[in-house]
Amino acid sequence: MENEKRPYVVCHMVSSLDGRIDGDFFGLPGMAPVWRANREIRAKYGCTAVINGTTTASEIWADGLLDPGTLPQSEEKWVRFDYAADPYSARYAVAADPEGRLRWSGNTVERNGEVSHVIEVLTESVPDAVLTRLRELGISYIFAGQEKLNLPLMLTKLRSLFGIERAMLTGGGATNWAFLAAGCINEISLIVAPLADGGRDAATLFDRTAFAPDFVPVSLSLLGAETLPGDALWLRYAVRP
Repeated sequence: MENEKRPYVVCHMVSSLDGRIDGDFFGLPGMAPVWRANREIRAKYGCTAVINGTTTASEIWADGLLDPGTLPQSEEKWVRFDYAADPYSARYAVAADPEGRLRWSGNTVERNGEVSHVIEVLTESVPDAVLTRLRELGISYIFAGQEKLNLPLMLTKLRSLFGIERAMLTGGGATNWAFLAAGCINEISLIVAPLADGGRDAATLFDRTAFAPDFVPVSLSLLGAETLPGDALWLRYAVRP
């Protein structure tokens, strides 16, 4: 069900047949046609923002992680107001980073030839030093919760402050599950690669964690199924209210 106050959120992922979303199989030569199809599908959705959690963002966007306590003490005591450094960017990289642990070197990231302005999603408990650093770099940030992220509030602010109408969630299993459990995913787009990994330590499409709400299964409705080059399968589901 769409909510006109929030972006339409598509959780788009590539997985092995056994549901793994990372592993050495991603680099196999046979995956080349799957990755080409993946790029085409991502473009079809026309999303102007990509959302990731702290771990995934640290691997593909930021320069790893930092300990906020190691930052120079801030002389400024910041009121917890949202900061939109670039509210008119064509694309956004949204990092759900409640503790402000991501290490950035600038306010944009480039991936697959596309430049995106960075938006940090924080809780109000982050140190002032984190906010000083983000402002020095010209990185936008919004607050969504005092000590724990409020995902519906986060999405509402992304639309109202930055005009984001369609967003793509490509997080790790814990982030994906948090959004799904909170009713913050409209559609799941899954490319199933024709191979199995079997790795017990590999992340899966949805991973329920100890800090997640009480477990309630989420029902889906099939929107479509399509074969892709390289013997992959593209599955699309709507999330039932």
